[in-house]
Amino acid sequence: MGPPLKPRPEDIPYLRRLGWTVAIAAALLVAWRAADLLLLAFGSVIGAVLFRSAARLFAKAGVTSPKAALVLGVLVSLGLFGVVGWLLVVQFGNDVAAMIDNLPSIIASIEETMSVTPVGEAIVRAAEAAVAGSAIADRLGSLAAGAGEVLLNFLIVVVGALFLAANPRPYIRAAVLLTPPDGRPVVERTIDRMGRALRLWLKSKLISMTVMAILIGGALWLAGLENWAALGLLGGLSEFIPYVGPAVAMLPAIGLATAQGSDVLAYTLVAYVAVRVIEAWLVTPVVNRRVVDIPPALTLFTILGVGAVFGLYGVFFAGALLVVAFVGVREIYLRETLGEDIDGIPDGAGR
Repeated sequence: MGPPLKPRPEDIPYLRRLGWTVAIAAALLVAWRAADLLLLAFGSVIGAVLFRSAARLFAKAGVTSPKAALVLGVLVSLGLFGVVGWLLVVQFGNDVAAMIDNLPSIIASIEETMSVTPVGEAIVRAAEAAVAGSAIADRLGSLAAGAGEVLLNFLIVVVGALFLAANPRPYIRAAVLLTPPDGRPVVERTIDRMGRALRLWLKSKLISMTVMAILIGGALWLAGLENWAALGLLGGLSEFIPYVGPAVAMLPAIGLATAQGSDVLAYTLVAYVAVRVIEAWLVTPVVNRRVVDIPPALTLFTILGVGAVFGLYGVFFAGALLVVAFVGVREIYLRETLGEDIDGIPDGAGR
């Protein structure tokens, strides 16, 4: 046998760069092919943060055992999901089913009306891009028809969240060990701040969803709209997806108001305008004052971009993905690489 092949010393830097290029390309290819799985894994991370945040509340309330606090946090969190599911299926099941059945035709009618002008057509195309390039009505219809798939994915996310919440340290340590020794303190600190940012983001979302559900439901009741309670619940839940969610949740109300008459339609539009003014001037500044400050335009275009790449599930997780990416870029690139002194999350925030 001949001597083993060895690269020349001057070729080593090139081969190292080539190896990194191939590794990054392979990672991107895997991420592209396993996009749905990665979204479910990220959903499990969000669920774990939710469970542990609820456990912190019980710990502050006097529960001394960490395991007992975590169990109570999981039970309360799942209980909240159960209440929302009961409201959607049992209490307002018929109303929600009717609105979902009519929503594709309402959206198709709006698309047809808006497509008459060039500006309207451009808006319709942008909205279609947010749901992976197909017609909005078809995508919403397929999502409603795939309720079993949605439920299965939810169960996968919950189970994954339980494992992560029970013992997150091995996963954090694995992520830290994948980085060079000199960068491990930075990565560990960044992961900690990502977790705190997600806790604050989830807290703000829960508060804003509750407040907006009450405001929307009350405003639509004053407007004389039928099914105001179910529409208020849907409006509150839609706040989880900034900008896009509330806009889509408003369509059933407009369709139902149109069927009830022009007066009810006018009152409904006034009600939504009033609610959005209250949200912009009171709810958002108060709720989000300690959350990561992300420019609204960046949030909107991120949601549209993630939706175009990953579909409706991507739109659902886009807000949380943006928070994590924003913190990562700020901590690793702007602070450590460029040395910029940028304000971040207060040290006591989210604890």
